Amino acid sequence: MNFDIVEVFTRAGKITWKYKILWLFGMLASCGRGGNGGNSNSSDSSGNGDNPFSPEMKNQLADFFSRIETWFEQNTWIIFAFIAFVLIMIALQIFLSLVGTAGLARGVVHAENGVEKIQFGELFSESLKYFWRLFLSSLIIFLPVFLFLIIGVVIFVFSIEGFNSEALIGGSLFLFFIAFCCCLFLISILLNLYNLQVSRAILIEDMGIFPALSRGWEVFTKNIIGLIVVGIVLFILSFIIGIIIALPTFLIVVPFMFSIIEGNITSWQPFILAGVFLLCYSPIAWFLNGVLITYTDSVWTLVYLRVTKQKDESNTPILSEANA
Repeated sequence: MNFDIVEVFTRAGKITWKYKILWLFGMLASCGRGGNGGNSNSSDSSGNGDNPFSPEMKNQLADFFSRIETWFEQNTWIIFAFIAFVLIMIALQIFLSLVGTAGLARGVVHAENGVEKIQFGELFSESLKYFWRLFLSSLIIFLPVFLFLIIGVVIFVFSIEGFNSEALIGGSLFLFFIAFCCCLFLISILLNLYNLQVSRAILIEDMGIFPALSRGWEVFTKNIIGLIVVGIVLFILSFIIGIIIALPTFLIVVPFMFSIIEGNITSWQPFILAGVFLLCYSPIAWFLNGVLITYTDSVWTLVYLRVTKQKDESNTPILSEANA
């Protein structure tokens, strides 16, 4: 590792605390970085298989869904409107996430150059010019791998059609799923590390797409051990802080789900209270997650600055003084 990891993490903390305007860009960047969550479903809602809702609530649900179905049948246009809305929201999410990422990297560069105060409007306008390069470079990196994985799945599915044994098919599917997940996990880690270097080459050195792909590959291959160490530390840190941020939601949702499974819900009031709490807490969680992303992105930007600075300095010729 050819950089001081303690200095990088300490400096990132100082920048995150001093330049609080970057928290807004962290919140924007978090729009495209959903947290990983898990849920489990049980085929048995209770010991005797009874419906957890009271008869009155079941009738209300049936009436509600009946009205919804009738309304959709009379207003089929809403389906197309919903699809258009989803596509617009996805595009907006990608735009805000990439602009937020650009703003964080550029903000750290300005902080390292000694700028005392960063203006949101100026930094946002500066970040806009990097959007298409960030978007296209990410597309070039991830799309071929995604297509390759899809093709691999399709080929495997067609290849097992000739198997006569259901047990053999089930075992093959299980083994393929385990291998697929392991490969996908490892590939995603390496691609994300590479993509981080490519995006920094664009944002810090103002490179075009293909020069940035080459520069990012150079930084990635020559510093892969250090990058993996930083990635592991940030993953553990983000995981712990993410659990803390999500803890209030767990404290509400988990007991509520157990009450539903045990059939202790007899009115809609718990649903309303849980919904109101989640609605009120969501902006707080978004803000806290934005601060976390501000810190992690600052770390990656500082790592790139330290690595490339050392390389550039090592390539600088040393001129010896002439003897008198």
